[in-house]
Amino acid sequence: MMQHGLALSRRALIAGSALTLVGAAPIAPINTAGDQLGDPLDTSDFLEPNFTAGFKKLPDFARRVVRPEPPRPLTDPAFEWVAGYIHATRSPGVPDYVARNGPIPAFSWLSSELAIYPNGDAIAAGGYSPFSIAHDALVITADHTPAAMRPLIPAAFAHDYISGAINSYPFSQTYGYFELRGRPPKGQGLWPAFWLMPVDMSWPPEIDVMEVLGHEPNRIFTTVHSRKFATGTQIGFGTRTADLSADDHLFGVDWGPERMRFYVDRRLVFTQPTPEDCRKPFYIIANLAVGGPTSWPRAPDQTTPFPAHFRIASIQAWQRRRYQ
Repeated sequence: MMQHGLALSRRALIAGSALTLVGAAPIAPINTAGDQLGDPLDTSDFLEPNFTAGFKKLPDFARRVVRPEPPRPLTDPAFEWVAGYIHATRSPGVPDYVARNGPIPAFSWLSSELAIYPNGDAIAAGGYSPFSIAHDALVITADHTPAAMRPLIPAAFAHDYISGAINSYPFSQTYGYFELRGRPPKGQGLWPAFWLMPVDMSWPPEIDVMEVLGHEPNRIFTTVHSRKFATGTQIGFGTRTADLSADDHLFGVDWGPERMRFYVDRRLVFTQPTPEDCRKPFYIIANLAVGGPTSWPRAPDQTTPFPAHFRIASIQAWQRRRYQ
């Protein structure tokens, strides 16, 4: 396996901050017995073949609606990426859309954000794609919405920016090590993420392997969402790193039936016991969001560089022998 320059040292790992709830005790980075901050990733029982998505050419995104399906393995020969989200609101051409049981509209949008995400059909209809290939990597570009796309966007959706999301639904896996190699962008309001969601479309749970706020590219946030926590529905931690926008880095989670371990450049930064509702198949999502005025990263300002690019060199997943 290729070696990558470490983004952080043990000293840097200690300089973290918890995502705490009002009135709750601060969260420590390590919350499982036997683990230590900065531990290297153990790959000794990784099974082959593993799921590997390299990006030497642009994916042939699914040109169809996404309907609820049973989980299929990530290693299925029929695997294909879907552009956009499968959770969204009503859109023209899909008259009776129901979030949990209906098809995906041509555009998806989260109401606190300023960018919309086109699916394969919207990309074809508008003649514009937020996806490209550069130097053997998938590049997700967030930019001002081009004129050709504006008439296709539902009136109630954001029209300011257009960006990209990819997901693997219904191709998924229960447990294992999931890793993205890439380079998040820098800039106020930019919000790249790599995360996992359950195929049964329930929420929570959710596993946020990597979130970076563009105004603070030297900190990574790793979060577990669940209905099984004693207080609230999320526990996470922000770890200080080198400037993650300066080079490619590895962002991973080792998700098992008993614990979750989060890694940057294959060094341990955060752990949590695995909640009961995180013991079922999850699919992969990677996206570049543009925050709105009420969102976590807030909105872009005059300093934000557009177009902004989230480089994804690869996405991989391994199963462990011990998790079978």
